[in-house]
Amino acid sequence: MSRTIPRAYVTAAWSKNSIVAKEEAKKYCRELVKEGYLTLCPILAFDGIFSTDDTESHKLFSEMSEDLLRRARFLVVCGSRQNAEVKDDIAIARKAKVIVTTLDGVIGL
Repeated sequence: MSRTIPRAYVTAAWSKNSIVAKEEAKKYCRELVKEGYLTLCPILAFDGIFSTDDTESHKLFSEMSEDLLRRARFLVVCGSRQNAEVKDDIAIARKAKVIVTTLDGVIGL
């Protein structure tokens, strides 16, 4: 029997400290994997690939992140805060008909 693992794009108001952001992302992704999701998280997927100082790199990072989001079945908003990037992800997801939920909504606390 074939089973497709649902893809969940992980977003949050990430910390400006990259080490803290990556640790938060890992924690969120672990929880989603336990629930049976394939996580798509640009903070982890593109770690070390793009320069943080270069505007062209930032543009490429954004484009590739959006492509991952459009391929996902779910957008999972993690954490208690929202910033402009999270709101942009939500808008893109709604336009692309990706289901928007929270981490609490997925794990059913």
